[in-house]
Amino acid sequence: MTVLVGEVLWHLRAEEFFLDVADDGYVVASSTKVDDAEAEQLKRQTQLGEWHVCTVNDCLAECVAAGCSCSRSINPTARDTFLRMAAEQMIKHAAEETEVCYASLGSGLLRFDFCLLEMLLAKGVPVTSVHLVDSQYEPDAQGYMRHKVALAQFAAWFSSRGVEVYVHYSLERYAFEARRTSALPKMVLQVDCFELTAAFDQEVKPTLEEVLELGGLYCALTSREGASGAGSMGSTCAWAEIWRLIPETGRMKMESLTCFRPGDVRGIDVDVDKPLPRVAGH
Repeated sequence: MTVLVGEVLWHLRAEEFFLDVADDGYVVASSTKVDDAEAEQLKRQTQLGEWHVCTVNDCLAECVAAGCSCSRSINPTARDTFLRMAAEQMIKHAAEETEVCYASLGSGLLRFDFCLLEMLLAKGVPVTSVHLVDSQYEPDAQGYMRHKVALAQFAAWFSSRGVEVYVHYSLERYAFEARRTSALPKMVLQVDCFELTAAFDQEVKPTLEEVLELGGLYCALTSREGASGAGSMGSTCAWAEIWRLIPETGRMKMESLTCFRPGDVRGIDVDVDKPLPRVAGH
């Protein structure tokens, strides 16, 4: 069997998938028909936390930057553990809801969002719309072609499941559309993307307090320096942060903080009242 990789695969998939993005970010996508057995296997394995690659998702990927403490090469279990944490939070938070909207910041090549959305749908969470935010979705961006194919695969797969997919190439554009349409998310997700983590206090937090639904969640996996009791200073760790928009104050408050040291199988709970370690770039 011939395995296609890199640009050869992206160009091939670009010819197989149709993608159109409206002014408000709404995505229309289509693909060739998927074998029913393969589709069911993909759903089943993804819902179990396993990454099954086929023609539906073979252009989806995640950050593999050297030195990133959120990457599988340094922290093999952090992403999968955080995936379960985020899914559990969302399932609990969306109980008795009839429609759920969530947003993903720095969503990139969409492997994480694909897994999360499959888990939520399998548990009966009525996700009706997803807003994906990343600078690489700008048509003039250097990595746009690869991200365009990933978007087409993602949108084609989930639009057939009753989920509307929207894309935005900046946080400002997303916030504008959220305000304009009153489509406030119940949860906002962020995996890695140290540029957003570094701008949390100045840009991300004020935006969340403006567009997040009251009581809504912000779940982030970030790369930060080690902390006393959770890793040595100078090292970098992955940190799972769960925040909530408090209805009474309209302000974000951290509810839990978990540190994953490189090689940890399980994370370590950290006092949320302690200052967060500095952001670690890569």
